[in-house]
Amino acid sequence: MTLRQTIQAAPAKTTELITKLAATSNQALKTRESLFADLTEELTRYVEIEEQHLLPLLRKHPETKDLAAQALKGNKDLRAALAKLAGMPKDNDAFLAELAELNKGFQQHVRNETKDLLPAVLKALSDDEAGALAASMEGAVAEAEQAKRDAKREEAAQAKRQAEEAEQAAEAQRAEVRAQKAAEREEKREEAAQAKRQAEEVEQAAEAQRAVVRAQQATAQSARESTEKVVEIVGRGAASLQDSARQVTTSLTERVQEIASEARDAMAVYNGSSEPFAGDLQAIRASSAVSRGAVLEVGTAWAEWLGRATRANAEMSQQLIQCRSVKQAAELQQQFVGTVMRNWMESSTKMLQITQRASQDALAPLDGRLSETA
Repeated sequence: MTLRQTIQAAPAKTTELITKLAATSNQALKTRESLFADLTEELTRYVEIEEQHLLPLLRKHPETKDLAAQALKGNKDLRAALAKLAGMPKDNDAFLAELAELNKGFQQHVRNETKDLLPAVLKALSDDEAGALAASMEGAVAEAEQAKRDAKREEAAQAKRQAEEAEQAAEAQRAEVRAQKAAEREEKREEAAQAKRQAEEVEQAAEAQRAVVRAQQATAQSARESTEKVVEIVGRGAASLQDSARQVTTSLTERVQEIASEARDAMAVYNGSSEPFAGDLQAIRASSAVSRGAVLEVGTAWAEWLGRATRANAEMSQQLIQCRSVKQAAELQQQFVGTVMRNWMESSTKMLQITQRASQDALAPLDGRLSETA
């Protein structure tokens, strides 16, 4: 493009944006703000390119130096009008009125360039200088456009990254919420399982306690039955011993009576035998006394055994109440039965010994008397 074409094309984008912005309504606030941002960027770039590339060349030539000063003043006025619009609310007619003033000043600036500035520049510059100026201005425009595109791409990329980061953060938050809910569910399951285990343990403990009570009751019942059985057995044994003692006593008494009868018969046959007969009666009385003493000893032994059995039963009942397990109750029952059986054996042995000794003691006087009279 020639320098003329470059300068004439420069304000086209700005003019287009002003026209679009002026056509917006007060209600289209977002559209108006977006177009105003584009206008600010485009107009700022327009005056900057002019000041960086065109005005320095105009200052070098005396005939265009004044034009450079006028162009710079026009750029300052445009910046001031743009700044004024930036500070105004964008949703009323006052904004559009001020935009019209900006457009009026900008169009006057463009006419001044086309009518006065451009002919003077073309006249003052050589073709090479004009070509170089056009190239530099076009390059600046291209760079600005590229920078704008890069900025938009970066903005889009940044927005994408932010969206991705936001999505990642949201996903992380959702994952955290899911994990928290899963942890809460797991905690509830664990609490339920713990409660179930505790309930089972309580039930097991209660059942164990009930089993101990049943075992205690069964053991107590068994102990009572065993005691009654042992008492019955020993009672039968004691009765048998008493019967034996009575039989011995009866036998001894009968024998004494027989001897007495024979003695009376002998008195009738033999005269003068009263003195030997008196010795026989003395031996008979001694045998009867021994038999009565044996019966008393057997009764005493029986009473002693019954007392020990009663005490053992009472102690066992108290210990059963304190048992904490079936094993303890079983061991206690086994110990109790062993104690009762030992007591019974000892008492039986003692009563048998009493009976045997009584038999020997009762017969001794009679045997001695028989030996004397032989």
